[in-house]
Amino acid sequence: MERYPQRRPSATSAEPARFRFWMTVLALAAGLPGCQTSPPATPVATTPAPEAPAPAVKPPSPGDSPLAAEAKWLTELFAGTPVQVVGERDGSVRLSVPMKYAFDTAQPGGGAGSAQAAVAPKAPLLAVLDKVSQSLKRQPTAKLQAAAPAGPRSAERVAAMRTQLANRGVPGWRVAAAAPPADDQVLLRLVAPPVGMRLQEDGTLAPPASGRGSNPTGR
Repeated sequence: MERYPQRRPSATSAEPARFRFWMTVLALAAGLPGCQTSPPATPVATTPAPEAPAPAVKPPSPGDSPLAAEAKWLTELFAGTPVQVVGERDGSVRLSVPMKYAFDTAQPGGGAGSAQAAVAPKAPLLAVLDKVSQSLKRQPTAKLQAAAPAGPRSAERVAAMRTQLANRGVPGWRVAAAAPPADDQVLLRLVAPPVGMRLQEDGTLAPPASGRGSNPTGR
């Protein structure tokens, strides 16, 4: 039997197959997750947080006033008496003394003595003026407004109160006459100093003490 010689693949025919094999291996390697390279992360722009709005400025309350300590002291001092002490919204302190504890009423035909007595402060009002003068000494930037009920002797009574305060060390320029009150009361109003003024203690006068004082009306 005649044998035919076996044909061997030539080197040129094996090269394409080998090339395709290695291309397949490279493609598989490129598809593996561990071999993939992620693209560089894109920086995210950050938006700055909005600034908090500035707090609204509130008007000073009576508790913030430089006269707050005086209002507390006077309230405790005259508690249980006809004298009313009220702290106002602007920081001022209003004291009201009923007229029957402040001045006598002049009687028609009473003569000069009766007229003089009608403008002389009574003992209860003198006690109130004494304590108010102490507050004014502790608060050198505060002023006082004084008023008596409307009538022919209203201005004289205010002048008499100013004189009594001057005798206690309060100069007259710190006491101003105010409009007569609508009711039958003598009005004394401590006016708060401008905002920012600090309390200045008088070295010769003790600060307000807690507790009640003597009843100025003698009741």
